[in-house]
Amino acid sequence: MSPDIRLPPTSQTQPAAPASAAPARSADALVVALQLLRPIDALALLGGEQARAEVVQSSERPNANGQFELLLRISKQNLGTTSPPGTSTNLPTSSPQPLPAGSQLLVQAISQNQLMAALQPATSNAPGPGPALTRLDPQQFPAGSQLQARVIEQQPVPAPDGKIARYQLVAELVQHSTPQTLLQLSSTRPVAPGTLLNATVGNQGELRVQSGSEQVRQADLLQGLREALQRQGSAEPLLARLQTLASNPQPLPAVPQLHQAIQNVLNQIVSAPQLTTATGVANAVAQSGAFLESNLAQLSQILGRQAAAAAAPVTPGGGEPAANPATLTAEGATRTPNPLPALDKLLPLLASLASPAAAEPLAGADLKGALIGLLVTLQQQLPPGSLQTAGLPPGPWQQAIKATQQQTATKPGLFPLPSRALQALGDTGDLGSLLRLTAALLSRIQHHQLQSMGQTQTFSDGSTQTTWQLEIPLRDGQQFNHVQMRIQRDSPAPDREQPEPVPVWEVRLAFNLDHLGNLQAIARLRNDRVSSELWAEQQPTLALLNSELSTLRDRLLAKGLDVGEISCHCGTPPAPRQAVQQTWIDEVT
Repeated sequence: MSPDIRLPPTSQTQPAAPASAAPARSADALVVALQLLRPIDALALLGGEQARAEVVQSSERPNANGQFELLLRISKQNLGTTSPPGTSTNLPTSSPQPLPAGSQLLVQAISQNQLMAALQPATSNAPGPGPALTRLDPQQFPAGSQLQARVIEQQPVPAPDGKIARYQLVAELVQHSTPQTLLQLSSTRPVAPGTLLNATVGNQGELRVQSGSEQVRQADLLQGLREALQRQGSAEPLLARLQTLASNPQPLPAVPQLHQAIQNVLNQIVSAPQLTTATGVANAVAQSGAFLESNLAQLSQILGRQAAAAAAPVTPGGGEPAANPATLTAEGATRTPNPLPALDKLLPLLASLASPAAAEPLAGADLKGALIGLLVTLQQQLPPGSLQTAGLPPGPWQQAIKATQQQTATKPGLFPLPSRALQALGDTGDLGSLLRLTAALLSRIQHHQLQSMGQTQTFSDGSTQTTWQLEIPLRDGQQFNHVQMRIQRDSPAPDREQPEPVPVWEVRLAFNLDHLGNLQAIARLRNDRVSSELWAEQQPTLALLNSELSTLRDRLLAKGLDVGEISCHCGTPPAPRQAVQQTWIDEVT
């Protein structure tokens, strides 16, 4: 359960001012040299004069060069005469040491790409702080706005038996406004004075403050989402190429492992009839590749227990197990046997043992595992030096990649994932292009996995939102297509009246068929009551769906479900709904 930092309910009596104030910053200004991260004539921008700047963003960890990346904001009155009035500019820079967000700097350009910055001490003649606030002004802090607060006081609050202990906090809001603004907060964990809280104001006014470890996890997650989105490619070009090579393997080297790896990938592709049964859908979801890592972890535990049991035979007549000589070193120390073979040996074996038609797919035998097996086999067949030049060759798709990199940061909640067909790579028959298409599809599966992680949350009151996002490649006659699926489960917090609360399920499907166009379906289920929405972009498809609504309702009733509203709409549905905590919380994990 995550901790809970929140603003308490408004009371008639305002809390007293804190007994102790935050320690003042050292009066000695810290001077550092900042390097601009993009080409710019800093001398012309600042006019050679000193200017005041604020650190808007600051990286918590250094980059590969040991530098901390900063984003500076220089206000309008400090810009050169060439800048129009009423403007400000943001400059990305790097610093040899970290500077916290909100720091005030005095900067001066010393070259076209370098600034000298002096950290300014906090003003000591500011008016005294007023009473601590228990509510934020929505006009000043609208939903989605960012704020920072520094904890200056902490006091434990006695809790009744069976309740979570809480701590009373007083935090100073880090902003330019005067006088000093204080917040009265409560927390389920102790927070040391001096701790800087980075918070986001939610849609319902909730204050979400992430811990340091969670901020690192979120930064890594967003970085993974961006990189996977840039590298990803749709399944259709690769599968069409593999189908051609399976029918005519002449362009391939005469290597049985390579031919088997190609066939293993094709064996994981489902057909339309398989998705008409509950078992077929369950197997297709299980073998989509979204659960490879967890399945391999379970398989490792099973094999580990089996190896441990085989390494410790029971002595005749009972007693302690006898040591297996094969597990002893020359010094008598026990060696733990390796329960798993090498990955390049295990994955081809798993992929050849199961297919989507199996009643119970073997753990680890899925599309992602088969793709990794193909990737390893292709790397073994390519010359050693060719892997360094296996990037995308010059072509129009590089413009698409550049455009993707220039977009705003990718956030969890992207559904459906846009199609990206590197068709030009699929037209070539060399192993390098096959390797790139395989890696692109692996990145697409990985992006769905990261989307699932980013949308799965546990709230401080015990309620949870769990999301599974995946993609199922589909064989449609002689061609290939895919269906994207998003499953969300919202589970309320358990209480005395309902120790096992009933979750709310939402399933979204997105696919694009030649004769129907883009189509999305949304189904929601609570207890035995189901409702559904169908969204189509083409008017003929919308008319067809409306004509079949009665049939869909009858089939749902035949399954014993209580059918609610079923509707059809033109266009695309709104983005998936994110669970909102109705209290002031501090961490979304």
